[in-house]
Amino acid sequence: MIVLRKVSSEHTQNPADANLHFAVVKVAELRSKSEEQLRQQLLELKQELASLKVQKVTKAVPQITVVRRNIARVLTVINANQRQSVRELYAGKKLIPKDLRAKKTRALRRALSKEDAARVTLKTRKQQLAFPKKVYALKA
Repeated sequence: MIVLRKVSSEHTQNPADANLHFAVVKVAELRSKSEEQLRQQLLELKQELASLKVQKVTKAVPQITVVRRNIARVLTVINANQRQSVRELYAGKKLIPKDLRAKKTRALRRALSKEDAARVTLKTRKQQLAFPKKVYALKA
């Protein structure tokens, strides 16, 4: 015999569901905000986190995870905006900072460029001209 129980909202797994007045911050909305607005929101979220940590001493607070993730989202958008502005600053320049360069692998970073790899000495070029590859046509 199977017994079905109704699970109360107190025992939900997702902390965002446990307390609905803490909405998850949408990243799309954050991207449209200015740097100053993002900094202000970050301050508010950090103050909220501090107050939740004080409450945590007295009772269990499930919203703390939501606030921490919101802080992480805001910081991610701020850092992405900073990196994008620095990228635009160095666009077209010969040298760019190491953290903005393509990561690739160590071997690929140290490999010769296509132009350097294709270079041929004068002696080799003369030999190639003097003795070209022979092309044979086969009768089918």
